[in-house]
Amino acid sequence: MDEINNLLSSYDFPLEVLEDVTHRLECCKEESYVKQQLRYLNNMVNAGFASLKSKKSSRN
Repeated sequence: MDEINNLLSSYDFPLEVLEDVTHRLECCKEESYVKQQLRYLNNMVNAGFASLKSKKSSRN
């Protein structure tokens, strides 16, 4: 889950992706399924469907 949280804090994903992954992880927390969701998020990044968050958006 830490790796998923790191991706979510570093990248802007489409809302549909976030909703889908959140729903799936609420339904099943088995380690293999969490890893599958991590692979999905990494694939989204590698395919260019997620953009790196800008440092400006983390203002206090």
